[in-house]
Amino acid sequence: MKSNIETIELNGVKYVKESDILKISPVESNHIIVIAQRGWIFEGYKDITVTDKIRLNNASVVRSWSNGKGIGGLCKKQNKLDYTLDFVGTVEFANEGIIATLNIEW
Repeated sequence: MKSNIETIELNGVKYVKESDILKISPVESNHIIVIAQRGWIFEGYKDITVTDKIRLNNASVVRSWSNGKGIGGLCKKQNKLDYTLDFVGTVEFANEGIIATLNIEW
Protein backbone atom coordinates (compact mmCIF):
# COMPACT_ATOMS: atom_id res chain seq x y z
CA MET A 1 0.00 0.00 0.00
CA LYS A 2 1.50 3.32 -1.04
CA SER A 3 0.74 6.18 1.27
CA ASN A 4 2.24 9.31 2.74
CA ILE A 5 1.27 8.13 6.23
CA GLU A 6 4.14 8.16 8.71
CA THR A 7 4.69 5.04 10.77
CA ILE A 8 6.63 4.30 13.94
CA GLU A 9 8.14 0.88 14.53
CA LEU A 10 8.34 -0.45 18.08
CA ASN A 11 9.46 -3.99 18.87
CA GLY A 12 8.97 -4.98 15.21
CA VAL A 13 5.39 -3.66 14.99
CA LYS A 14 4.50 -0.64 12.82
CA TYR A 15 2.08 1.89 14.28
CA VAL A 16 0.12 4.76 12.67
CA LYS A 17 -1.28 7.82 14.44
CA GLU A 18 -5.03 7.46 14.89
CA SER A 19 -5.64 10.80 13.16
CA ASP A 20 -3.81 9.51 10.06
CA ILE A 21 -6.00 6.43 9.69
CA LEU A 22 -8.75 8.49 8.03
CA LYS A 23 -6.26 9.57 5.34
CA ILE A 24 -5.93 6.02 3.99
CA SER A 25 -7.92 5.80 0.76
CA PRO A 26 -10.74 3.24 0.59
CA VAL A 27 -9.55 2.47 -2.95
CA GLU A 28 -6.67 0.50 -1.40
CA SER A 29 -9.14 -1.80 0.33
CA ASN A 30 -10.23 -5.12 -1.08
CA HIS A 31 -13.65 -4.85 0.57
CA ILE A 32 -16.05 -4.20 -2.29
CA ILE A 33 -19.64 -4.25 -3.48
CA VAL A 34 -20.30 -6.15 -6.71
CA ILE A 35 -23.36 -5.24 -8.76
CA ALA A 36 -23.94 -8.30 -10.93
CA GLN A 37 -26.29 -9.09 -13.77
CA ARG A 38 -29.97 -9.66 -13.06
CA GLY A 39 -29.90 -7.21 -10.16
CA TRP A 40 -27.82 -9.23 -7.70
CA ILE A 41 -25.76 -7.15 -5.27
CA PHE A 42 -23.04 -8.61 -3.06
CA GLU A 43 -20.52 -7.26 -0.57
CA GLY A 44 -17.38 -9.07 0.44
CA TYR A 45 -13.59 -9.23 0.34
CA LYS A 46 -12.05 -9.54 -3.12
CA ASP A 47 -9.51 -12.36 -3.39
CA ILE A 48 -6.63 -10.53 -5.08
CA THR A 49 -4.88 -13.82 -5.90
CA VAL A 50 -7.60 -14.61 -8.46
CA THR A 51 -7.11 -12.65 -11.70
CA ASP A 52 -9.37 -14.27 -14.32
CA LYS A 53 -12.62 -13.53 -12.43
CA ILE A 54 -13.76 -11.92 -9.19
CA ARG A 55 -13.97 -14.10 -6.10
CA LEU A 56 -15.52 -12.63 -2.96
CA ASN A 57 -14.74 -14.26 0.38
CA ASN A 58 -16.93 -13.76 3.46
CA ALA A 59 -19.56 -12.42 1.08
CA SER A 60 -23.15 -11.43 1.70
CA VAL A 61 -26.07 -10.77 -0.61
CA VAL A 62 -27.53 -7.30 -0.12
CA ARG A 63 -31.18 -8.26 0.28
CA SER A 64 -32.85 -4.96 1.07
CA TRP A 65 -32.66 -1.41 2.38
CA SER A 66 -35.18 1.34 2.98
CA ASN A 67 -33.05 4.35 3.91
CA GLY A 68 -33.39 6.12 0.55
CA LYS A 69 -29.59 6.20 0.05
CA GLY A 70 -29.45 3.49 -2.61
CA ILE A 71 -26.68 0.95 -2.89
CA GLY A 72 -24.00 3.66 -2.68
CA GLY A 73 -25.02 4.32 0.91
CA LEU A 74 -23.69 0.91 1.89
CA CYS A 75 -20.17 2.13 1.11
CA LYS A 76 -20.22 4.26 4.27
CA LYS A 77 -19.76 2.54 7.62
CA GLN A 78 -22.38 4.68 9.36
CA ASN A 79 -25.10 3.32 7.01
CA LYS A 80 -24.20 -0.39 7.28
CA LEU A 81 -26.96 -1.26 9.73
CA ASP A 82 -29.60 0.22 7.38
CA TYR A 83 -29.07 -2.71 4.97
CA THR A 84 -30.14 -6.34 5.27
CA LEU A 85 -27.20 -8.61 4.41
CA ASP A 86 -27.50 -12.40 4.04
CA PHE A 87 -24.20 -14.24 4.49
CA VAL A 88 -23.37 -16.60 1.60
CA GLY A 89 -19.65 -17.33 2.05
CA THR A 90 -17.56 -17.45 -1.13
CA VAL A 91 -19.00 -16.25 -4.46
CA GLU A 92 -17.31 -16.16 -7.88
CA PHE A 93 -18.26 -13.99 -10.85
CA ALA A 94 -17.16 -14.20 -14.46
CA ASN A 95 -15.98 -10.75 -15.55
CA GLU A 96 -18.83 -10.60 -18.10
CA GLY A 97 -21.37 -10.96 -15.30
CA ILE A 98 -20.31 -7.82 -13.46
CA ILE A 99 -22.03 -4.48 -14.01
CA ALA A 100 -19.95 -2.46 -11.52
CA THR A 101 -17.85 -2.62 -8.36
CA LEU A 102 -17.77 -0.09 -5.52
CA ASN A 103 -15.20 0.24 -2.73
CA ILE A 104 -16.43 0.02 0.84
CA GLU A 105 -15.05 2.16 3.69
CA TRP A 106 -15.76 -0.31 6.50
